[in-house]
Amino acid sequence: MVASGSQGRRISTPWILSIVLLILLLSSWVYFLFSMRQTQQYSLATQPDTLVIAQDISDAVSMDPAVAYEFTSVLVVNQVYDKLVDIEPPDLTRIVPEVAESWSVSPDGTLWTFKIRQGIKFANGDPLDAKAVEYSLRRVITLSKTPAWLLQQFIAKPEDIVATDSYTVTIKLKEKVAPDLFLSVLAFTTSAIVNPKEVEAHASGNDMGSTWLTDHSAGSGPYILAKWDRNSQIVLKANPNYWRGKPAIDTIIIKHVPEPATQRLLLEKGDVDIAFGLTIDLIDQIKDKPGIRVISYPVLKLEYIGMNVNNKYLSDERVITAIKYAIDYDGIIKDILRGGAMKVQTIIPYPLLGFNPSTPFYRDINKAKQLLTEAGYANGFEIELAYPAGAHPQEEIAQKIQKDLGDVGIRVVLRPMAASEMYQRYRQQALQMVLAAWGSDYPDPDNNAKAFGNYRIKQLAWRNMWYDNISADLVERAFRESDRAAREALYKQLTEYILQHGPYVVLYQIVKHVAMRTWVENFVPDPSFGTYLHLYKVYKEAVVSR
Repeated sequence: MVASGSQGRRISTPWILSIVLLILLLSSWVYFLFSMRQTQQYSLATQPDTLVIAQDISDAVSMDPAVAYEFTSVLVVNQVYDKLVDIEPPDLTRIVPEVAESWSVSPDGTLWTFKIRQGIKFANGDPLDAKAVEYSLRRVITLSKTPAWLLQQFIAKPEDIVATDSYTVTIKLKEKVAPDLFLSVLAFTTSAIVNPKEVEAHASGNDMGSTWLTDHSAGSGPYILAKWDRNSQIVLKANPNYWRGKPAIDTIIIKHVPEPATQRLLLEKGDVDIAFGLTIDLIDQIKDKPGIRVISYPVLKLEYIGMNVNNKYLSDERVITAIKYAIDYDGIIKDILRGGAMKVQTIIPYPLLGFNPSTPFYRDINKAKQLLTEAGYANGFEIELAYPAGAHPQEEIAQKIQKDLGDVGIRVVLRPMAASEMYQRYRQQALQMVLAAWGSDYPDPDNNAKAFGNYRIKQLAWRNMWYDNISADLVERAFRESDRAAREALYKQLTEYILQHGPYVVLYQIVKHVAMRTWVENFVPDPSFGTYLHLYKVYKEAVVSR
């Protein structure tokens, strides 16, 4: 090869090859450095086998399944214990086997028989058998702590739960109930199976080990409660004896980070993998940032206005309907909540059986005024609206409702109250109107149907003095209906009836946002606030490519 320069010099082939190789080497090195910078941006800051979660854990009271009823406590209990049956989000309408591999019910619907899966061991190696199930469920009823009502509504006494052999348990119910209803309650963490030997070894007096179980665990779930530093962190370690196999994540650390802004900073730095408490403003700021993923999903919580029909004005159904037409639902959802809600006007939330998507009410000032005139209140009237003081977004929503109703002549006097005082007065039937929320205790429509529709159990219908027997009877029929399709039809009838005649304005269903690093894989959100969140399925990719 010959090349001519300005001076006609000859350049040999070896020199050309050397130059080409040098250029290639330099190019590769530059590319490597650039790639390293890109990789470092997305490389794991936390350990591959450790999942770090940031949230407010101050609500936690106890990790004893018979006591746990707060969001954080229930989330932790679900990671360290198994139950007879379970629910796999996002489908909250289907019950799946867990400790019980099968079950059957007697023709009269009152005697349930569960066959226990063989080979399951507790974390310490003890076998899980029918006696452990019997002990655990009897223990809940005997201790009778806050969540015990979940089982006590169906089971009269501890002795109605019997281990008939090593791997069979029978449960006798007070009366026939819808199968989905009973099973969904058994899937709640209150029914978790504890190790009788370990619990009784740590019993103090008649507490059946409850004091010790406050910050220890004795379960067969995928994790063990290793440490709970109050207002600092909760640490879970993988259970080596877990019957499904050891989880990919060895350690879960739930850090107490109550400030949303701090959660955001930690997430952006990669010091936490998941943030559970970011505000909508912070979500908007980070949702498009590289390396961060935001998952949004509706949870089983409705925001509503309750109206006491014992009030002179609210006793007229035309007034209640006028209020339903006076409110700017879209304005609340779009301008105040900005993605934090979905439009729902019926009393059973999505995605439960019986959810009714009907939204017939919209802001119609003329129609609202016409209804008020027909009721004899053409000039409007004055009424009080209670709401939790200082709460966001309730403060803004209350002010919006005040303006909306003011436009049709209803003069709303806002009464901000401490939440504890507000709910105490609400339970005493002492409020005229109230802006409140209702979260489902278990993922079955019965929970909401009873609250909103059956005054006989003294929940929301009773608090608003709505003594409607048509609604109450429908609730009780659906409570006992065994056929799923027939039950769903009853809830359609009930939700339509309450929509048109009930003393409620259902404003929206809350949408929750969870932010996480993109290296977190297989995280499936739980619409029931974490009751059925399965963190043992989560794993992390070491590097996220871009």
